[in-house]
Amino acid sequence: MQEKVELKVHSVSEIVGNPEVGIVVLTDKEEIMQIAIVCDKAMKESLHMHISKQKVCNTMLPDVLANILLNQVGYKCELVINDIVDGVYKAMIINTETSQPLSLRASDAILMHVITRVPLYATLQLMKRQAVPATTGGISMALPYNALSDKMLQDAMQSAVEQEKYEMASAIRDELKRRGKL
Repeated sequence: MQEKVELKVHSVSEIVGNPEVGIVVLTDKEEIMQIAIVCDKAMKESLHMHISKQKVCNTMLPDVLANILLNQVGYKCELVINDIVDGVYKAMIINTETSQPLSLRASDAILMHVITRVPLYATLQLMKRQAVPATTGGISMALPYNALSDKMLQDAMQSAVEQEKYEMASAIRDELKRRGKL
């Protein structure tokens, strides 16, 4: 079994100028390192609703299914963010009694954690590769290029060229080439 780092939700926000894209910042328990998971607008809004504990959440499908799974069926599990492929984080829900994994989106694993408090982890290997030092009270953070979608990278490359930040544009181009998108 791989080594893991327990995570907690630090914040949910959006990319400045793009309300369609959410950013979920997760930190380790000691708040030393953090990773940022990109999600869509619907997930961002759902996470905001659950974090603020709005009453309507109790009757929403994810909450009802989590209640059935954990409280009525007695499913014992943990959530593990274990990889990133072309800007999309991958996760698993792992049955802690049988070790059987099931794949799910990282943003869905985060939502399940927020709803149920089922432990949320990242593999140590992923944290070593993707994490940046945690920031407190800042308005910006480092976000690795491989954590961005193809569209976000293309927009960022165009912006970097327009701003004459050619070194940044080159790095973004290299990531797009690595993905076979150029």
